[in-house]
Amino acid sequence: MKNKISRKPRWMFSGLMILVLSIVLAACGKPDSATPTVDPVEQAMQTLQAEATQQYFQTVVAQLSATPPVIENTPTPNPTNINQVPMEPTPTTQPTQAPTATRVPPTATQPAPTAIPPTPTRIPPTATPIPCYQVKFIEDITIPDGTKIVAGNSFTKTWRLRNSGSCTWDTRFDIAFVDGTQMTSTKIWDLTKEVKPGETVDISIDMTAPSTVGNYQANFQMVNPNGVRFGTGADSKGSFWVKIQVIDGRGMVYSFASKACDAKWSTSKTNPLGCPGKESDIDKGYVLSKDKPYREDGGQENEIGLVTRPNDANDGYIQGIYPAFLIKDGDQFRATIQCEANSPKCSLKFELYYRVGSGNFTELGEWHEVYDQMWNPVQIDLSSLAGKQVQFSLVVWNEGTSVDNRGLWLNPMIFRTK
Repeated sequence: MKNKISRKPRWMFSGLMILVLSIVLAACGKPDSATPTVDPVEQAMQTLQAEATQQYFQTVVAQLSATPPVIENTPTPNPTNINQVPMEPTPTTQPTQAPTATRVPPTATQPAPTAIPPTPTRIPPTATPIPCYQVKFIEDITIPDGTKIVAGNSFTKTWRLRNSGSCTWDTRFDIAFVDGTQMTSTKIWDLTKEVKPGETVDISIDMTAPSTVGNYQANFQMVNPNGVRFGTGADSKGSFWVKIQVIDGRGMVYSFASKACDAKWSTSKTNPLGCPGKESDIDKGYVLSKDKPYREDGGQENEIGLVTRPNDANDGYIQGIYPAFLIKDGDQFRATIQCEANSPKCSLKFELYYRVGSGNFTELGEWHEVYDQMWNPVQIDLSSLAGKQVQFSLVVWNEGTSVDNRGLWLNPMIFRTK
């Protein structure tokens, strides 16, 4: 209560007390007056309170007018957006403002766009005309580049070629040796079939390796009916070729066992006879090579063997004719002949023949063999045939029986001594 009174001015309370006493004394001095309708004391109190209240508010207004207020208007950040731009404080008195443009946050300086040159009009390329005569090499069927061949040995090179020109090849076309090392007895060969544009053809040529060790290459092209040569490449001037490495020929220069299926085989019942055959083909006979065959005495060899079985007849036989081979001075035919292991009833006759060119076969030797756990080593000098392309034929006959007749040529070969 004291706190409330102490807040009002002291002169107000002193004046109020004097006024109340004056009214009381005046009332006491007029006993004959009529009773007032309003209590003078209450009225005086209301008057004083009204005046005091008016003076108080006038004082407060004057103080407010004399001292301008300080208004702090700190914007409240948006808790959900930490990147919110702070708002400007709003002044107490709002002056008339011109409308402002919407604020756009500054953006990073962007590099100037790169000028894109106009797209040139595409002009389709002019198609290259296909030449009339052109060869495309597809693959080597035999004797790939770098094949090692014993000096003086014969071989057959086969290419697969495509007619990549626009004109058909017919049987008037030829294959010609162009340059390099000539490994053939002739320089031109007939094309044996028609080849239309886009078709392929296999071309084979028989050759003989040089007698000197080294690397050799022979190049070939096609020849049209007018005698004009053409070959591979965009200009049709390229060649297809054979590349070989000739190695030292001393020692074994030809293996009849490893080359068994190069020969043409037949029996008295079946011609031609497939190679390699199957050991179950007893009726028609068979031929096959074995890397480590078993000898007649049951021991296993570490040299290759050729097993030849005649067809199932008492007078049956089996014969193999091998491709021609160039014989040199000092060459020998070598083999060890016998019955194969586990052939107790074996009884056979082995024969070796040769021929030069298309002549008749001439016998070089024959050997009889039974199952006695022994074998015959064979060695024949071929020097009389030196310089000639010789075909050899191996023949085995049944002798009175066809039971267990499995003939074994152990490592049959041409051995070069010089």
